[in-house]
Amino acid sequence: MTSSNNAILNVKAGLNRSIFILLCFMHFSVLGHTQNKESADSLIRLVEAVSAHLMEIDSVSYRKVIGPATFLHNNTYLKCDTALWNVNANIIDAVGNVEIIQENTMLTSDSLKYDIPANLAMFRGSLVELYDKEGNILNTNYLNYNTRDSIATFYFGASMKSNDGKIMESDNGTYTAAEKKFTFEDNVQIFTDSVIISSLQVDYLTQTDEVIFNENTVAWRNENILYANSGRYKRPQNLFIFNKDGYILTKEQELWADLMEYYRNTGDADLYNNVQILDTVQSSICMADKVAYRPAKSEIELTANPSVGMYSMENDRPDTLFLAADTILYRTIKMYEVDSNSIVQASERLKLSNVDPIAIHDEERKALRKKKGDAPAPVQAPAPEAKADTLAAAEIVPPADSLQTVKDTSGVAFIDAYHNVKFHRSDIQGLCDSLVYTGLDSMARFYGRPVMWYNGINQFAADSIQGVMKNRQLDKVNLLSNAFIAVQEDTIHYNQIKASEMAAYFSNNELYRFDALGGVSAIFYMEEDSTITLMDQEECKMLTARIRNNEIQRTRSIGDLKQNVFPVYNLPLENQRLKGFEWRGRERPATRFEVVTRGIRESRREEIQGMELPEFIYTHKYFPDAAPPIMEYREHILKYKE
Repeated sequence: MTSSNNAILNVKAGLNRSIFILLCFMHFSVLGHTQNKESADSLIRLVEAVSAHLMEIDSVSYRKVIGPATFLHNNTYLKCDTALWNVNANIIDAVGNVEIIQENTMLTSDSLKYDIPANLAMFRGSLVELYDKEGNILNTNYLNYNTRDSIATFYFGASMKSNDGKIMESDNGTYTAAEKKFTFEDNVQIFTDSVIISSLQVDYLTQTDEVIFNENTVAWRNENILYANSGRYKRPQNLFIFNKDGYILTKEQELWADLMEYYRNTGDADLYNNVQILDTVQSSICMADKVAYRPAKSEIELTANPSVGMYSMENDRPDTLFLAADTILYRTIKMYEVDSNSIVQASERLKLSNVDPIAIHDEERKALRKKKGDAPAPVQAPAPEAKADTLAAAEIVPPADSLQTVKDTSGVAFIDAYHNVKFHRSDIQGLCDSLVYTGLDSMARFYGRPVMWYNGINQFAADSIQGVMKNRQLDKVNLLSNAFIAVQEDTIHYNQIKASEMAAYFSNNELYRFDALGGVSAIFYMEEDSTITLMDQEECKMLTARIRNNEIQRTRSIGDLKQNVFPVYNLPLENQRLKGFEWRGRERPATRFEVVTRGIRESRREEIQGMELPEFIYTHKYFPDAAPPIMEYREHILKYKE
C-alpha cells in the first residue's frame, strides 16, 4: 500500500472518529441537560445529517445541522433540510421539507419549532399537512403536535379531506392519534354523502368512519333539513342518530323526538319518546313514543301511546279532533298513486251514504199524488249528492289512449287505528275498537261497539258508524245496524230512538236533522212549566226529526204509527227504556286530555329554513379542487328554499 493511500485512510478514519465524537457529544450533552427532566426514552438523537457544527449567535450556543437531517425523539422522527439547535433552551428550529413521522401519523410543513422539554412541535408555514393511516389529510397554517401524547392541535382554520372525498373543516380542533380521532371546533362544516352539515363541535372517529356531533348541529339533504344538539352519523350504515332535541324538516312535515334514527339513503326514520310529526298539508299532527316513519311508502306507524290530531276551522275558530288508540297507521298517498279499486270502493260508499230514503219517499208520494190528479205541492229536486273534494277530482280521468296523462299530485290521507280507540273534539267525542279513515271519501268508519256523543247529551250507537266530513267539517253520521240515539234530558230521562239504521245531518257542525229508518221505536218526553210530565212512545216504519239549538222542534212519522202517551209520575223506570238502551256517558272523554295528554310543539319551519348554509371557506383555500362540487350541491339545496 502506498503512502498516499495510507494518508487517505487516515483522513477517513479521522473524519469518522470526528463525526462519532460529535454525535456522542451531542447525545450526552442532551443527556446531561435533560436527565433531571425527562426519562431516558425521551432523549433526542441525531440519526442522520450531512454535517453538524457548533456556532454562537448573540452569545447563545447553537448547533447547526445541515441535512437532509433526521432526529429521533419519543419514537418520533423529525426530518428537515436544515436545523438550528438552541443548546441552552433545548429548542430546534427546522426549515425546508420538514416532516414529523410517528407510527401511523405524518406531518409536513415548511418549518417548525420543536420544544424538546415540552415535547411540542410547532408547525408554521404556507401549508401544514397532517396524514393519518386511514388516508385522511388535514391542511392548515398553524398546528402544534405533542410527540409524547401524539396529539395535534390546529388553529385559525383547517380543512380535512378523506380518501373517499368527504370534507370537514373548522376554525380550531385537535387530532388524537391514539384514539384515531379528529375533533373539529367552532364553525364546523362537513360535506359527505350528499349531505352538508354545520355544527359547533364534531368528533370524527377515523377507524369506524363515524361522526359524533354536539350542540346546534344542522344537516341539509336535498329538501330535508335535520337538527339536533347531540348525536352521531354512522357513515357505513348511512345512519344518523339524534339523542337530544332531534328534529327533521321535510317539504310537508316536521318531526320531533327525543331519540331519532334517520337513514340517509332512504329518508326512513325510527323515532322514540315524545315523538311529534306535524303535517302542514293535511293539517294533522301525529304523536307517540315509538314511530316508524317511511316516506317512500308514505307511511307513519305509531305505537306506544299513539295519537293523531286533525285541525279544522269551526265557526271561524280553530278546533282539533284528537284520536288515540293502541296502534295507528297514518298514510299520505299522491292521488295518482292510489289503487283504482280503492277509488271505486270509496265512490260507491259515498254514493250509498248520500242516499236519502226520506227524500225518496216524499218524491214517490208526490209522483203518486200527481198521477191521481191531486193538487201536489211543488216538486223539489232531490238534494245533489255531496262528493268529497278528492273524489270529485279523481273522477276526471283522461281516456286510456290519451297521448298525455294528467297526474293528480294532491295528497290523500289514510288513517287506520286499532284497539281502544277514543277521540275528542270540542263538540263530538267517541269510542270504538277500530277506526278506518280515508281522504278519498272523507269518511271515518267505526267498528267494535262504537259510540259517539254530540254536545255531550246526544249519544249515537250502532254495530258500525260512519262519519262523513265535507270541507273539513262533519256533514253526516250514518248509524248502521241496531242504531240507537239517546238524548239526555236529565239524570233519569232520555229521549230515545231505535231503528235498523239512522242518519244524523249536520250543517256548520250543528245537528239539524236525524232520520230513523226501518222498525222505528221512539220515546219522547214532554214538559209542562219546565217539568217533565208525559212520555210519548211511538212505533212506525220511518221517522224524521228537525233539531234547533240542540232541541227537537218537530217530528214526522212515516208508515203505520202506533202511539201511546203516559204520565211520568209513578211510571216504572224500566217502562221508560227501549230494549237495548245503554247510556255510556261515563265513558265519554270529556276533554282532549283524556285522549291526549301531550303538549303540542310549535312549528320551527321558518326558523330552520332561515339557517345559513356553510360556505366552506377553508376548503376553498386548502383543497380548491374539492370546493366546486360542494358549491354546486349547495346551490341545489338553495333552490328548495326559494
